[in-house]
Parts: sequence; C-alpha cells; structure tokens
Amino acid sequence: MSLACPRCDGVMLEEIELDSVMLDRCPRCAGLWFDSEEIAQLAGRGAGVKRMESTIPGHDEACAGMECPRCPTIDLRRLSICAGGAVLYRCASCSGTWMDRGELRHMEDEGLAANIKEYISRFCEDEG
Repeated sequence: MSLACPRCDGVMLEEIELDSVMLDRCPRCAGLWFDSEEIAQLAGRGAGVKRMESTIPGHDEACAGMECPRCPTIDLRRLSICAGGAVLYRCASCSGTWMDRGELRHMEDEGLAANIKEYISRFCEDEG
C-alpha cells in the first residue's frame, strides 16, 4: 500500500531500507515515516526513543492538515522529543511517527541520528 507524504500534497512515499529496517521517505522533502516499532529497531531503544514510543500527545496538539499516512482520517499530533527542540509528529491510532528533514540533529539517541543522517546524505547526493 502506497503512503502519502503528510507534508507534500499528492507525493507518495518511497520504501527504503536502512540497516535491514524498511522505512518510508518522501522523495520531495526527504521526510521519513516510521511505523510503530521502526525507530526502536534502528536505535536500540535509547532513552529518547522509549519516551517517544510511550507518549501520544493530546488532541490540543493535533496538526491540522498533517494526516497520518497509514490512517488518513487522523491528524498527526506534535511531539517534542528532547530539550534540544526536536519536533516529531505521532499518530494516536497506529503510533507511527513522522520526522521532518533536519530533526535528527536534535535526537538524543546518537545511533539513530547517525543511521538516518547517513541515509539523508546519500539521498541528497542522489538528488544533486
């Protein structure tokens, strides 16, 4: 099933493989969609990942117009991850997570940040 980018109207996400984990990314904005357990698989369940997995923001933090790629009738909810200011977006239904390009620099889990930064740098080289 193809998933639509929550940022780029009409752009379908592409499947990519990173360290044996299948992710979905937008070919236009380079945002990444993580299904429920994918961040944990990449990061080895660091403290920031554990907190993110257990936190679903309240309805007052819903992002109008940013629909979940898996649950298109549900708006994603804004989630601040760490003191560094990372903002991710969670689905209260499927627990999937959207990460805009550039948010990795704020992540507490260095393993996840390193893996995803490597992928994004490869994506940028392919585009350039």
